[in-house]
Amino acid sequence: MLAEIAELMRAGATDATDFRSRVLDENILGKATSSGRESVFKNLSSLYGLSTVPLLTRVFLRLAKDDNAGLKLLAVLIALARDPLLRDTASPVAGTAVGVSIQWPSFAAKFNAIYPGRFSEKMVRSLSQNCASTWTQSGHLEGSGKVRKRVHPSASAAALAALISTVCGFSGPAILSSGWFRILDLNPDTAMDALRSAEVQGLARLRSAGDVIEISVRQQLATTLGIPELEYV
Repeated sequence: MLAEIAELMRAGATDATDFRSRVLDENILGKATSSGRESVFKNLSSLYGLSTVPLLTRVFLRLAKDDNAGLKLLAVLIALARDPLLRDTASPVAGTAVGVSIQWPSFAAKFNAIYPGRFSEKMVRSLSQNCASTWTQSGHLEGSGKVRKRVHPSASAAALAALISTVCGFSGPAILSSGWFRILDLNPDTAMDALRSAEVQGLARLRSAGDVIEISVRQQLATTLGIPELEYV
């Protein structure tokens, strides 16, 4: 739902009441019926937390406001953090070499392996096709053949990946090899380069001494983005 979240951001929506009003009352997403407006708001809330605007969503909104070019990857990081089914398809995408096709049956096989018998064949197909569409919107897949492309994350995306990794319990060098950086097509070396760029923007702090690496983003993001509660996440 990249087009929809981008439109809401262009409209300047910032809080839960504003998001709801823009979608349901003003109908800025151009839905023909009230049920259509309710449905799109429900789906956006599920993916991005628009009904409650938790801290991670606030970080996303503030970063994306100043990094329109990085919106795709910022958005997919938030969707991955909130949607476990989409997250299940991240490893097949990250593990597919650039130039190789990855079609929806690969995602279906993943779902069937993790959740045997949980979903009907029709549901698995629908889930898998939706996930393939998401990875196309994020820039990881291209064309009808769903050919794997390399993505190029911004410093903001690297900072957000480090924040999510930290909240998930990763620390030090382990942050750089976490799945949150792999899905940005960053290895530990290139991840460090991206975080150095984030440090220049006040979004991260790096310290290294020998084999010891310290990566800090909570305090820096809290200060730079004006979200003091982040320091205590």
